[in-house]
Amino acid sequence: MQKLFTLALLSLMASSAFAQVSITLDPSDKGITISPTLNGIFYEDINHASDGGIYAELIRNRSFEEIDEWRRRRPFGEDEEWGWMPDEEEDTRIEAWSSVGESELSLITDGLLNDKQGHALSLEIKETGAGVQNTGYWGINAVNGTEYRLSLWVKVLSGNPGALNASLVSGEGETLATVRITDKLGKDWRKVEATMVSKGNDPKAHFELTAEATCKLALDVVSLFPPTYKNRPNGCRPQLAEMLEAMQPKFVRFPGGCFVEGMRTPESAFHWERTVGPIEERPGHQGVNWHYWVSDGMGFHEFLQLAEDLGAKPLYVVNVGIWHGGSDPVEGIDSTWVQECLDALEYANGDVSTKYGKMRADNGHPAPFNIEYLEIGNENANYHFEDDTDQSNRYYERYKKFYEAVKQRYSDMKIIGNTQGWNTDTPSWRSAEPVDILDEHYYRDPSWFAEAYDKYDTYDRKGPQIYAGEYAVTSQFGTVGNLNAALGEAVYMLGIENNSDLVIMNSYAPLFVNENAYNWPTNLIHFDSSEAFGTPSYWVQQLFSTHVGNRLLNQQLEWSLPEAEPLQEDARPFEVGVSTWGTKATFKEPHLYIEGEEVELPDITQWISSQRTPAQREGGPRRIRQRQQWSVDEDEGTASNVGAGEGNKWLCPLELTAKRYSFTVKAKRTWGHEGFLVVFNYKSERDFDWLNVGGWGNTQNSIEQSVDGGRITITEDTPFEVEEDRWYDVRVDVDGDSIAAYVDGELQFETRHRNANMRGIYSNASIDEATNTVYIKVINVGGETTTGTVNLVSGSVASAEMLRLSSGSGQDENTADHPFNILPRPANVDVNTAGTRLSFDVAPFSLNIITAKLR
Repeated sequence: MQKLFTLALLSLMASSAFAQVSITLDPSDKGITISPTLNGIFYEDINHASDGGIYAELIRNRSFEEIDEWRRRRPFGEDEEWGWMPDEEEDTRIEAWSSVGESELSLITDGLLNDKQGHALSLEIKETGAGVQNTGYWGINAVNGTEYRLSLWVKVLSGNPGALNASLVSGEGETLATVRITDKLGKDWRKVEATMVSKGNDPKAHFELTAEATCKLALDVVSLFPPTYKNRPNGCRPQLAEMLEAMQPKFVRFPGGCFVEGMRTPESAFHWERTVGPIEERPGHQGVNWHYWVSDGMGFHEFLQLAEDLGAKPLYVVNVGIWHGGSDPVEGIDSTWVQECLDALEYANGDVSTKYGKMRADNGHPAPFNIEYLEIGNENANYHFEDDTDQSNRYYERYKKFYEAVKQRYSDMKIIGNTQGWNTDTPSWRSAEPVDILDEHYYRDPSWFAEAYDKYDTYDRKGPQIYAGEYAVTSQFGTVGNLNAALGEAVYMLGIENNSDLVIMNSYAPLFVNENAYNWPTNLIHFDSSEAFGTPSYWVQQLFSTHVGNRLLNQQLEWSLPEAEPLQEDARPFEVGVSTWGTKATFKEPHLYIEGEEVELPDITQWISSQRTPAQREGGPRRIRQRQQWSVDEDEGTASNVGAGEGNKWLCPLELTAKRYSFTVKAKRTWGHEGFLVVFNYKSERDFDWLNVGGWGNTQNSIEQSVDGGRITITEDTPFEVEEDRWYDVRVDVDGDSIAAYVDGELQFETRHRNANMRGIYSNASIDEATNTVYIKVINVGGETTTGTVNLVSGSVASAEMLRLSSGSGQDENTADHPFNILPRPANVDVNTAGTRLSFDVAPFSLNIITAKLR
């Protein structure tokens, strides 16, 4: 492949705080055609993205099915897998519902609305004006002048309720909206519908339904909707959908993610046919992966409708008969999972004369939605094809069945295959089966993404095309996602644009988070019941999607910066220790050598859990906060973890200082699917290193670095399997920022501590040939201020403007209290009289995008 971008590093200017950026550009010197499907969105129901999120329904637990049986995670026992198990005590709460006045609430399972419903609410009204209330999803947003559409199913069990009153009530008890329902009710289920208009504002309002006479009622599917995006019935919250619309996504990948697979049982997986049709005919399901009930109101049809409304192509991800912790036999999936996929495609693409095409028309959309992209599985091509330990059981055999069945019916369908979903920088397709596009996932630190600028330059153009389906900074990102994270991702996206003949699609993950319900630390769009804001990463995605041409332009970038500060070489404080992750191990005979001289260590039985109080760190009495985590055998001189906790450390209580040291210890794995961990360079629970021996399902070794609470892998992983009940000799050598690691005397790694501080200038340019508009992106990932020029070799510019995403520090973020701290803002760009030279400032920590109209 022709190298389109030349980065020339000029002489370093150590004596100056300023640098210079020079871009030479010829608008007639065009490179590759940029993929028209770059910059899409990945949707997964995580962090209450749907219920309590973009799905506009305001009533939580509207069908009374949200019985949260999966609250705590703990091991079942030494001979069983990790997993989720129900609370031991019976929970009598009815999620989000409670009494108003003298009323009694209970769940019933007889005489239900239909066979899709598992529960209804029995409401006994014991005094006039009593009833039931619903809190919504951490409050219902009442907005002055807004009309709300109410529907509910109700029948009389005894007595005569007279009229019902439905209201929105503020947190202070003020009635903001109300409607009196006088429909004649009887002993059979009846659907009641009404509207009410709010006369005030309160993001923490709640819904009330009361009766004017004593009675006993059964209620089900109580629903309240505000106006929706594009006025779609059962539609989306406009505020959040419009933030997606502003991104101009080229595709929407749905419904996940792990959400596709489910956990422990196939019932917790996404089954499209259970998510279409009237809401009272959708049973919902327990989203075990992300620990909350899902109504499936935001179902298959709604995903397709949203994609269409956004002007984006739908990309559907199907389950291959694998869920977290189990799978169906490959031999039987043709009539189940494969057929389910074909039925879904018929619903989306079939003519109205087909069974499922007619179902789509009956649901309000006669024209096909036209799915063009299908992903077979989600992160199902990892390492263990022989079993279910990492969701990979015979993936390629499963893939083949889907591929052949789909291609036979839809020959033009673009098929996307899975690569390794985690723990490798070089994912691959390890099969002879044909595949159109490969899905790669990367969750890393900012500097990894910046260093991946040229990652795709050397990929084989004869192989499948690439979809960067999930990527995000998940280490060293601050609190919810800082500017450093966004700039690292931006550099990676420049590299994608530069190679979009190969990398034809990309999408950040995840998309949404309700501020009251975090399952994942970094997300593009944050919201509560009334407000929403984008992280700096959101604005990077939005800017890239809306400022790209159809052809790349060849350019030459030259820049210089002051000399970088060297990595630390001086002596530093540290501690050493051991740890485990979801498994059990025993350790003995630790030794520490500083500058070649052995340091006397306390016996390992006298070490201490990392979960300790400040007094303990200052030499107070030893006490383990979680006593079940570690046990000691003083006769054998060993320390062992008890249970299968994740990452709790057993640390030597000495705090030492050195530049050069060696730490050795003997370790053996006694139970579980992982090996063991050797801790070094420990400064705090947020800053340490460890050697992971037999990590990722006991398949490989690596060295991980934790900085400010975020872990990154700083080595290419080495295949390795730890045998059970065998002692291993482990050694780590530290020399300043250099690290070497050995197992049984065999060198595993030689690496360096990664410098978390980014620096450098990156740029590219593209042209929209239809409008004769050039887009020039310049990214400064470091803290240096500089100036920039663009020199045109041919042609001239009639006008130019610049947008800048920047802040005073790479650590700065947007938050709910300061949602507009970092936004794209206009910045000055000067054009000379001839229109051949553009001059501008390049701020520190900035993404700068120049839009230039050619004459």
